[in-house]
This record gives sequence, C-alpha cells and structure tokens, in this order.
Amino acid sequence: MMLPPRGPLPSIDPADYGARLAIVIPYRDREQHLSRLIPHLVTFFERDRLARAIPYEIHIAEQAPGRSFNRGAIKNAGFAVAHANADYVVFHDVDYLPIWADYSRVHEPTSLITWGVQEAAGDGPSNTPGCALALPVDDFVRINGYSNDYWEWGFEDVDLQQRIRLAGLGWSRRPGTFMPMPHAHHGVTSEGAANPGTQRTRAIYLAKGAQGAAGFGGEGLSTLKFRVERTAQWVRNGAPLPQVLHHHIVLE
Repeated sequence: MMLPPRGPLPSIDPADYGARLAIVIPYRDREQHLSRLIPHLVTFFERDRLARAIPYEIHIAEQAPGRSFNRGAIKNAGFAVAHANADYVVFHDVDYLPIWADYSRVHEPTSLITWGVQEAAGDGPSNTPGCALALPVDDFVRINGYSNDYWEWGFEDVDLQQRIRLAGLGWSRRPGTFMPMPHAHHGVTSEGAANPGTQRTRAIYLAKGAQGAAGFGGEGLSTLKFRVERTAQWVRNGAPLPQVLHHHIVLE
C-alpha cells in the first residue's frame, strides 16, 4: 500500500491530550480482524509520541448470537458501558488499522480518516461517518446516539449524519491514514447490487426521512435495552491489558 506524505502535526493543546478517550469497537464474527487491530492499536498508543499522552480505554462491544447484527445498537451499548470514564469517544471499525492518526480530544463530531476509505458498492453516500468517528460524550448524548432500528446492514451511519445535522452540531475531518484490512461488503450481492437486508434498512431510513426532523433522534440511547453477559480483559503475551475490555452483550 502506497501511503501519502504525512500531513503537518496538529496544533498541540496539552488539555486535548489529557482528556479521557474511550474507543468503542462494534464486533461480531471478525476474529481475524480483531486479533490484528487490538495489538496494533495498543502499540500505536505506546509508540506514537502524541498518542501516548492520551489516557485511553478500548471497549470491544461484541453482539451475542441469536439476532441479526445491529451496528448502531451495539455501538450504543458500547458507549453505555464506556462513557462514565471518558470525555470523548471514538467509534472504530474493526477492519481499519491506523497508520497516521490524531486521536486527541475533539470538540465536535470529527472523522479521523482522510486516506484509506474503501468505497462500498451499493446504496448510500460515500462520505458517511465510518471507519473512525470521534464525538464528545455530551454531543453523542445530545443526539441520542445511533438509531437502534437498523438490523442487518447499513444506513445507521447515514441516520447519524441526520441526527448531527438536525442538532446543529458542526462536523470536521482530520488528516489521517488508515490501512483497510480485506473484508467483504455484506450489504451487496456478488453483482454489486444492494442485497435484501440493505434494501430493508434503506426502506427504514427513507420512512424516517419522510417524517422530516421527527423521524430522527426519537429512539436510540434513551430506548436501548441490553445486558452485558460478561466482560474480560484482553491478554497480550500472557499479561492482561486493563485498558482493553471485551464485553459480550445481548441486545434485547
């Protein structure tokens, strides 16, 4: 992978590097990605001369089997278990490795990636807030988190964009390079068309849009029902990492 030149270092406010970060990783059935991402992230925060100043925790939010995957709801659940010890949160896809990235505190919803996004086939805008999205804790609560309505694949990120816009919040993007790991686009057929699951989530999104502002934000964090079955520390080379917690979560 050819990487672009690293951009200028961010302007450094010491307070931004002392703020507490929670990284939430929505997860199910992607062990080959998770086993690469966690050691990579931990090493990144150990070695990067700016990131190593950030007090951080990583929360793996794994949805239990039995229901279709719901990225929005499992992100909400991860936030719910993590936010008490955080000033801001980064929702981090399991299949993207940071090469150059600025994880310091954000003051509005902020995408941390500029290089490395793979364009997905099928429906939906290409500039949706995926891969690594940072928000102040208060802003995420203000927009009522992600929607819980999108089971199967897609549109929870587009819904989130509407929540951010309707709340009158700003939006920014930081220079950042991430390496995507090979992964399937579960929302499309082999011919590149939206599969039935994506068609269903698209219909849900369009129905919300038809209601205007009332269609977004009425459900989310405030209506989420879940329980944590168990939580375990991640182990590296036989030693537990107290800053990396793996939560097994049942969505109800």
